[in-house]
This record gives sequence, C-alpha cells and structure tokens, in this order.
Amino acid sequence: MQPLVEVRDLHYQYDDGTVALDGVDFQLFPGETVAVFGANGSGKTTFALHLNGLLMGQGSVTVCGMPVRPDTLAQVRQKVGLVFQDSDNQLFMPTVLEDVAFGPLNLGLDRGAAQARARETLAAVGMAHASAKAPYHLSAGEKKRVAIAGILAMSPEILVLDEPTTFLDPPGQNALLELLDQLPQAKILVTHDVDCARALASRAIFFDKGKIAGEGTVEEIVARFRWDRIALSRPASSRL
Repeated sequence: MQPLVEVRDLHYQYDDGTVALDGVDFQLFPGETVAVFGANGSGKTTFALHLNGLLMGQGSVTVCGMPVRPDTLAQVRQKVGLVFQDSDNQLFMPTVLEDVAFGPLNLGLDRGAAQARARETLAAVGMAHASAKAPYHLSAGEKKRVAIAGILAMSPEILVLDEPTTFLDPPGQNALLELLDQLPQAKILVTHDVDCARALASRAIFFDKGKIAGEGTVEEIVARFRWDRIALSRPASSRL
C-alpha cells in the first residue's frame, strides 16, 4: 500500500536559530489515524504545518504522490485539510454558509455549486441549521464543526487536526470525537488529549526535541513516555 504522506529527513530551523525539526521520517497510510504526542515546543505543530506547505524545511514531504513545493501547493492543499486549534483563526466570513463555501469558490466552482457543496458538508457535520448565522455567535463546539465543514467542502483525502478538543466541554468533546470517527479521511491528530487519541487513533508517535522519539500503538506510547500521568498533571489552563 502506498502512503498518502511520506516525510523523509525533514529539518526546520526558525529565524531565531531554534531547531524545531531535526531529521523527521514519517508515513501515513489510507484509512489510518495517527496521534502525535509531545511536549509544547517539541516540534508537533511545526511538523503539521509542513504537510500542506505552510512551512517548508529541508528534506522531502510527499502528499498523494506529489512533492510539497511552491509549484504544487494548490494541488497539495486540496489533498490536505488543516484544522487549526483555535477555530476563530479559520472562520472569517459574515455567515457560516459563506465561510464553508469560500474554499469551493476558490477551487473555481460557481456560487450556486459552492453553496450547494457548503450546505452538504454543513449537514454532514450537523450544522445545517446554522448556515445563516455569524460564526462569532456559535459555541466553541459549533465553531469546530463549521471549521471542519469548511475543510470537508474541499474534498480532502487527509485531515490534520491541531488539538481538536481544546476549548470544548466534555459533551462537545464527545460529539466531536463521534463526528471524526465517522469521517473516512486519513487523519493526523496533534494532541495532548490521551482520551481523544485512544478513541480515534490506531497508531501514535512521540515528538521530543524535534525528533520522533517513539512510535507504536497509543497505549504503548502512553505507557513508554508516561504521557497519561504527565498530561493529567498539567494545570487545566495549560491544557487549553
């Protein structure tokens, strides 16, 4: 089986000299969900931002057989949908329907077709009733669903979700996990949430100082790095 994502010897250094990625190798296969654990600053989000070309380091990133480089970004970003930790960074149009239709419009669909696709994806995430609302009137859980709908409207093959359960209360977390579990796309979950990973992921990796320090099942990685104890010991404010 050919991987949907293949990363080889990926390095990235920020302008201040901070080494964020130090030789990362990774593969994601069709239908797979992989949890990405690690402390803040370990390289998790930097890694995720390379998967659709928001950052470009040294090494190679291949998505659906395409190398990620400036001349392939439009095609790559149709394949990889990135859902940010804070949905307010992703929702910016006057209404929910316009927000979800924005991506299809940029793909070249006419307004009618783009809005039809937006309504379809809003229905799929249980947010059809909110199409005329302003995004800022929504709850955190509703915003997350609309952000996911906006990504699904682009028909991606891969979803990359950065801390998807952040800002959600327990009912909102459970509803989101049920939604994500039903989606057919391969997924990468950048998360501190062990319960989220247990519910969705078949495999986990652990970042430490810009390297993948371990790989295995979620339970193997949680046990090896004592991640359930570490995550639970963090103050509630720092887990947001």
